[in-house]
Amino acid sequence: MADYVQISAQISEATRSRLDQYARETGLKKSRIIEDAIEARLDALDEIPAEYVVPTRFVLDEESWEWLARETENPTPPTPALVELLRPYRKELKELLGSDD
Repeated sequence: MADYVQISAQISEATRSRLDQYARETGLKKSRIIEDAIEARLDALDEIPAEYVVPTRFVLDEESWEWLARETENPTPPTPALVELLRPYRKELKELLGSDD
């Protein structure tokens, strides 16, 4: 039998509700669901080189948040170097962004 330890984590109310619902629907214990999810995540991370892992959440201080909000509302035009760098991908970017210009 495997050794088990207890851990504690703070999760959002929305995540807890989803966990409770999934446990009710499947009849699985929440601890089993959580352990399976952690194992799946860690297994996936083991398969991907660290430089390709994109964080699923970003934590910004107030100054960075204000800058991001300003840039979202009124983006800085791209530099000539960025335009040149992305030129080979123009068609794909236009399709991705839904741009007509």
